[in-house]
Amino acid sequence: MKKKSVNRLCALLCMVIVGVSGLAGCGQAAQPSKPDSNTAGESPAAKEESQADKNQTADAGDKEERRVSAMVMQSRNYPGLGKMITKLKEEENITVDLQVVPDDQYDNLLKMKLGSGECPDMIDYSVPQLYGLIDAPKYLADLTGEAWTSRLVNPDISTHDDGKIYSFTFKSFNGIQGMIYNKKVLEENGITNLPKTPQEFDQMCETLKAAGVTPILLPSDTWVPQIWMTSGFSRAFGSDEKSYEFAEAVLSNQAKLTDYPELAQVIDNYLSNFTKGYVNEDYLTVSYDSCLERLANGEGAMLYGTSLMVGTIEGTFPDAQIGMFNMPADFDQSDVMGAVYNSIGFSAYKDSKNLDTVKEIFNLWSTPEYCNLWFEENAGFPAFPDVDGGKMNEEVLKLYQEYLDSGKLVEEMNPILNDLQPLFSSTLWVYYLEAPSKGKMDGQALLERFQGDVEKYMKEKQAPGF
Repeated sequence: MKKKSVNRLCALLCMVIVGVSGLAGCGQAAQPSKPDSNTAGESPAAKEESQADKNQTADAGDKEERRVSAMVMQSRNYPGLGKMITKLKEEENITVDLQVVPDDQYDNLLKMKLGSGECPDMIDYSVPQLYGLIDAPKYLADLTGEAWTSRLVNPDISTHDDGKIYSFTFKSFNGIQGMIYNKKVLEENGITNLPKTPQEFDQMCETLKAAGVTPILLPSDTWVPQIWMTSGFSRAFGSDEKSYEFAEAVLSNQAKLTDYPELAQVIDNYLSNFTKGYVNEDYLTVSYDSCLERLANGEGAMLYGTSLMVGTIEGTFPDAQIGMFNMPADFDQSDVMGAVYNSIGFSAYKDSKNLDTVKEIFNLWSTPEYCNLWFEENAGFPAFPDVDGGKMNEEVLKLYQEYLDSGKLVEEMNPILNDLQPLFSSTLWVYYLEAPSKGKMDGQALLERFQGDVEKYMKEKQAPGF
């Protein structure tokens, strides 16, 4: 397990917040100042640069065509990514053949392609999670010496245990986890104050339910329901130190998951929303995209997720009035909030015949001309200091600032248990989605089932202690 320094993470957060604190009032992520090409006062240098861009576009057809393949999760096929791919074709004559894969099929397909030696040139995944899922040095190209790595705001995210970088990242920090809600829906139903206690949260859900509004939306994409737990487990422990102590004990077989009743309490809290009738009945079939649309149009009031989702919703549904709050829960006695210390990105297949072209793409994508496009409809914290992170939600920034200042941000559990990453999407996350429908699986039973998976997997890996 790669144990991050808590002090280093705090330093990163302070560094990130410096870039946004001065802009929180206008809801902007850190943005470089740049001339407006449409103003009469445009500088000669800017005009010359603009003309050069036009010439570059015009000359793209004269360049030799190159093609690379890439696979991306369906939920991350963002409009900004499409714009970057289009720009590559128009200016560099580089075609990216994109294979979009349903999220719940992605891990198995990726491992199958790697095993067969027929992997695409570019692989979409979050890091450091990818390093727990596969053997990065064996399958991924070493990008440590690439020029863009020296400009990374937070190189720790993409750095492997061996000290090398195997992934290009878009973000320096993936934000916070909490309850995303539709402000207009709450206002229309007379809810003027956000809940501060579990009892107030239930009362709010009952009010929405009585009005015919689904209180909590949940899709069948397993990576979304699990956010409740990856955030909740860390919130239940109350600090990064306790979370890492727990992980060290479990991953060395000195303790079992079932030895920690607070974990079962988090799962039971999640399951209680089903028994109370707060969750949409079609949670086993409805897609993530459909849930976002329901939240935006008011069919549903809330969805537990990440601040990244807030940017996605606002970019897709600009008229939606979206906010976020830290859901009160009995398992969280310290009122802490989950933080996501990872980033969406792409890696290069080590044996790609087009590796030089992929590296060229990553270098181009690290520039503001390309990377700004990614953030236009998906605001966040850029991996590079000169990139415009887009217009961020003011409520998210305020919430982030509040919990950062009070020292109450805790790292979500997934990266802390990264050694178990290969089991998450195939077992644990499936159990979370199955448990409500099975009816007899409470938090303790679910943990017992997963503990068996953990012991079998770690023995097969010949992990110390197993």
